[in-house]
Amino acid sequence: MRRRMRAEKAIEQFSLVDALLAGLFDGVFPVSAIRKRGTLGLGCGDHMDGELVVLGDDFRLFHGDGSMTLLPPDAELAFAEVVDFEPESTALLEAVPDLETLLDEVRGRVPSANLFHAVRFDCHLGSVSLREAKRQSKPYLPLAEAVHDQREVVVEDVAGTLLGFVAPTVFQGVTVAGAHFHFVDVTGQIGGHVLGLTEANGELQLETYSAVTVRLPHSLDYLEADLDLEATEADRAIRHAESDHQR
Repeated sequence: MRRRMRAEKAIEQFSLVDALLAGLFDGVFPVSAIRKRGTLGLGCGDHMDGELVVLGDDFRLFHGDGSMTLLPPDAELAFAEVVDFEPESTALLEAVPDLETLLDEVRGRVPSANLFHAVRFDCHLGSVSLREAKRQSKPYLPLAEAVHDQREVVVEDVAGTLLGFVAPTVFQGVTVAGAHFHFVDVTGQIGGHVLGLTEANGELQLETYSAVTVRLPHSLDYLEADLDLEATEADRAIRHAESDHQR
């Protein structure tokens, strides 16, 4: 494993997870602006439509009906988190049995749980459980209620890229505390939010950051929204939204 530190770099985030919790799903950030800020990342579409995977110049949105859209520059997103990814460390992993073990591998290779980390794992998976959120209509429900009609699928014997972020616990609500991963297969046609995986083999790349830059929405709905959630309420709602609702 090789290692180089660039902790002075920042993750670039557009909107807040707490804004999504409050049901602020309108797309207000154009792909063209986000593309200038990073080459690896994730997010969600306008009207909470689908799961975003950013890899290089491609912004792929995986919809709740199983389709995929390669987003044009003028498409707008409700939330995104990106970074100009330059790995500080790489490691080959074999026979990783599940998602929690993969996260343990990440934790064992980073300097502190109190910093931000970007993850890229080019891998073959025995299976991966994916979630794709379905497009919502106004008046929007809060996120914890909106995710109940999400599409959840298990894809077997698949190669692709798992990517995302691991954030410090104290940033819950600003972003997702802990691990937040999305996946895209090698064809670019299958992807979504990662709920679980099995039998993972591949190359793990990591980069660590000591800062996050947040750009807030400028819409009237955001300016007038009540975002004053209790910390425990926000934590419970985020964990619920990130979980597998078919179990």
